[in-house]
Amino acid sequence: MTVFVSCTDRELLDALARVIDVLDPAPEAVAVRARSAFGERTGAACLRLLSDSVRVDPSGGPRRVAFTGLDLRLELVVGGWDVTGVARVGTVVGARWPGGGVTAAVDEVGRFRLGRVPSGPVWFVLRCAGREHATPWFVA
Repeated sequence: MTVFVSCTDRELLDALARVIDVLDPAPEAVAVRARSAFGERTGAACLRLLSDSVRVDPSGGPRRVAFTGLDLRLELVVGGWDVTGVARVGTVVGARWPGGGVTAAVDEVGRFRLGRVPSGPVWFVLRCAGREHATPWFVA
């Protein structure tokens, strides 16, 4: 006998999540890092993505990513990405990734360099006058 139950998409997804939590739970370390990453993002206004020119040729040319108030240039180097960019004078730019991060002050003409950022998930934070504005996570 087949029984059909009517439910919303959200209820169906919640039920599926409960089944997966029981049958294949995430390791506690992964859950802790996910909660930590979410905690870092709360309170930070999100910078909107304006454009992302992903390289067509993986062996050449930098990747350019532009957000409101923050332009990034990611150039592939040994061990990750050399990140340079343009932001408002007087701000501090930071890159964060699972397990690390780096910051740099924006110089008097609006440029900054973060040095080596590892490949993988990353997000950038722009700090000005005690406020933080962050990009969404993306894969560098």
